[in-house]
Amino acid sequence: MALGKACSAALFKRPTKVFQDVVAAGGEGLRILGLEGAVPIEGGLPLLMDGKIVGAIGVSGGTSQQDGVAAKAGADTLK
Repeated sequence: MALGKACSAALFKRPTKVFQDVVAAGGEGLRILGLEGAVPIEGGLPLLMDGKIVGAIGVSGGTSQQDGVAAKAGADTLK
């Protein structure tokens, strides 16, 4: 799951929590479930340097919120 979250964050250039929030809202947001490679679970973040994506981090093993906190902690070490 961690690899999927990282790949999703890099591919779509946004945190996977964005997808989680859209799906949780329901309605037309459920279309995201049809996007190949989009993982709608918090814990994936793109890694940026000078405004450019240089990679991504994905964390899995806790709750979605815990994964998000751990991913942010890892991403913050690059700053």
